[in-house]
Amino acid sequence: MRKQWLGYLVGGIVLSAASTVSAGHPQERQGFWIGLGAGYGSAGVNCDFDCEGGERKGSFAGSFKLGGTLSDKVLLGVESNGWIKEQEGVTLTLGSLTGTLTFYPQASGGFFLKGGFGLSYIDTEVSEGSFSASLSKTGWGVLAGAGYDIRVGRNISITPAVNYYYGKPGDLDFEGETVFGGWSQDVVSFEIGITFH
Repeated sequence: MRKQWLGYLVGGIVLSAASTVSAGHPQERQGFWIGLGAGYGSAGVNCDFDCEGGERKGSFAGSFKLGGTLSDKVLLGVESNGWIKEQEGVTLTLGSLTGTLTFYPQASGGFFLKGGFGLSYIDTEVSEGSFSASLSKTGWGVLAGAGYDIRVGRNISITPAVNYYYGKPGDLDFEGETVFGGWSQDVVSFEIGITFH
């Protein structure tokens, strides 16, 4: 019970501080914008055989985005998301590159929703002694997310966000043979970023 109240107290202080900081810098969106973020991501993969589907793994996640402003409520952009994990000589990278539409329900508010469609990719490298091999594939992908711009300057925001991206690169082949058939992947990431408006 004490931990729960402590959580409420910390959350209240953070929200209160965010309101105070934002009050001095109104939410104005115009022209070009760019941002990047980093945090933690949980990834899952599925395929037709031999890929241990269903077991999710946690690791570093990051994103980079840029675009233009259509109105006080709508941004049009491009976003790249990535998740990477290295374990026992295997480096696995999952990601997406999508065109995005970001919507702010209130023109004067910092909360936003976003969605996008584009490409997904997988890149894996195996290294053991003198042996090394790599496998890469690109397919279609989708992105959804939500976040909040906390204005800390006239044109700068700290942006906590959650992203979900799903992709289906399809069959992964190595030297003419299908290693993983029907490969698909999804990542949920929790990030803190900085956005320049």
